[in-house]
Amino acid sequence: MPHPVLANPAQNRGRRFSYAEREQNNLVGLVHPAPPRTLHQEVSRLLHALRSLPTALARYQFLMRVLEDDQSLFFAAAQANLPKILPIIYTPTVGDACLSYSDLPIPLRGLWIDSQQRGRIDAVLRNWPKRDIDVVVVSDCERILGLGDLGANGMGIPVGKLLLYSACGGINPDRCLPVVLDVGCNNPSIRNNEHYIGLPQDRLTGQAYDDFIQEFMDAIVERYGNTCLIQFEDFGNGNALRLLEQYRDRNCCFNDDVQGTAAVGLAGILSALRIEGVPSALSEHKFLFLGAGSAGIGIARLIVLALMREGMSEDDANKKCFFVDSRGLVYQGRERVTPAKATFAHEIGDDVKAVAGEGLEAIVKALRPTALIGVSTIPGSFTEGVIKEMGEINERPLIFALSNPTSKAECTAEAAYKHTDGRAIFASGSPFAPVKLDERRTLVPGQGNNSYIFPGLGLGIVTAGARHVPESMLLAASDSLSKLVDKEQLAVSCVYPDLNSLMDISAHIAMAVCKEAKRLGLNEKNVDDITVEKIRSQMFEPGRGLM
Repeated sequence: MPHPVLANPAQNRGRRFSYAEREQNNLVGLVHPAPPRTLHQEVSRLLHALRSLPTALARYQFLMRVLEDDQSLFFAAAQANLPKILPIIYTPTVGDACLSYSDLPIPLRGLWIDSQQRGRIDAVLRNWPKRDIDVVVVSDCERILGLGDLGANGMGIPVGKLLLYSACGGINPDRCLPVVLDVGCNNPSIRNNEHYIGLPQDRLTGQAYDDFIQEFMDAIVERYGNTCLIQFEDFGNGNALRLLEQYRDRNCCFNDDVQGTAAVGLAGILSALRIEGVPSALSEHKFLFLGAGSAGIGIARLIVLALMREGMSEDDANKKCFFVDSRGLVYQGRERVTPAKATFAHEIGDDVKAVAGEGLEAIVKALRPTALIGVSTIPGSFTEGVIKEMGEINERPLIFALSNPTSKAECTAEAAYKHTDGRAIFASGSPFAPVKLDERRTLVPGQGNNSYIFPGLGLGIVTAGARHVPESMLLAASDSLSKLVDKEQLAVSCVYPDLNSLMDISAHIAMAVCKEAKRLGLNEKNVDDITVEKIRSQMFEPGRGLM
């Protein structure tokens, strides 16, 4: 039977226990007899071991074992090496992990609440060993990244998201709860796996599904209070916007796929306005979205709010955003337009209508957008012809291929730069390496990763004790993020700040969110004297002063 201190990842320090601590806790003989090591030394050892592993998935499994063994070491390594660790514990590697979750020896982490527990969700929540929870990330796993319905295999997403809340936003990991609502799985390749860890049944739908969600939301408030932040994650398009609209004014909640993606997308656009050759006013731009799901609709809605803030009417602001779905350009009078898309179904001229179903390149040529935003999960859909057309229309075209993981991106950074002679302002959802154009010029793709937004947003909500998450908080987060992009980054066409600065970025965003919560009267906690420095000093940081 393992020693209780060594078996507790929040207490275990492995080789870092001092000689006195080894005696005090009866650990002599149970840890290596070598002299105690510093946290810095152990982080270096961890990174050395990580580099020796052959695949990203092997590195993911290794880090999950470290997390289960020594929580402080895991977060110290992550916080000190975010650009290296982030793609392993979240996109793109977490997608591979979720695809194989039932077959991998991954330590149990998170809370599964299956549909057979209807009527007793509160009892299941009481099984979670921590009583005080600040942030819950919950998914029904119907649309995991761009990979579709992965059922209970999707637990890697809530777990990964909350690791980033702590590593990037300084929220205490002991006050975080990852939840999968296992309501079934409609993907036979996942569900029929003999090792599948979830309920092998079709998805719950209709009123039964809605009642299950309602019971969960009520149970969270009853157990953890009305300021416990609930983040919806990777719900299907049929439920994501619907559930957000249903609960946003009743609970402290937001949907990261809709609102987090929107905030980080808008921040990238606002940063691009400061680059020479890009029209400097948001009102001068026309946005074309490939993909009309919840992510694209969310970005468009936040763009509209930003335009309205500048004095534009809502109707005119809506007309700045156009969508292409599986049937072509969305326009007024077209058949089979959902209510969410209808807001952006505009009157168009006959010349545009004539090519509305002919493909993206023809639509780009007719519509002449300044910004092309991909949220389609269709790899390669920004073809050479599409990119060249954007370059013909604009001096500095904005090309954002935001679909995750990397394998689902609409184009690569290299393609965007190559086919516009290096003039494109490119951003992606998953990381791309810098692209060397010639001996004198290297461009750095901006990674529009939601981790720039949701950790700081969550930190601000928790710090303020906010009761709700209105859109203006997302707008405040976008503004704050865009202002943190410096001239050196803009000079290499990068519209997001250095990932190494995420803890500081989150503190600034949290400050902006606290101010907005106070302005709206939504704060349960006193934030009158809050400062970035005070927020930064209170953030969870196991390696503080040691790195």
